[in-house]
Amino acid sequence: MLKTTRSNFDRHEARRDRRYSLPPIDVTLPSGTYTTENWSLGGFLLPSGTGAAPGAPVSGRVTMPDGIATYDFRADIVRSDVDGDAFRFAQPSGELIGALDRAIASRLFRKRA
Repeated sequence: MLKTTRSNFDRHEARRDRRYSLPPIDVTLPSGTYTTENWSLGGFLLPSGTGAAPGAPVSGRVTMPDGIATYDFRADIVRSDVDGDAFRFAQPSGELIGALDRAIASRLFRKRA
């Protein structure tokens, strides 16, 4: 299991990791390819209708915003409701976490026109 540090300090927010809506990430599941509503280092939210059953494990592939880098993952489906289908990564690889971290950094530190 990865050692993590809480990065969200909003006392009303119970999640360990902050959620990001940008940049969007593509997730390929057995049922199709979807674009994330939001994502974090711990998981992601997809639009409802993925056919996900809460509690079920799923495997898939994440495609980063550059459209080139892809990473395999395993996740557990946390919930499925009108807000979307929520997935939590199950033992994400260091490469996937690094890619997500770079996506956050590039968004936060990009040059503004």
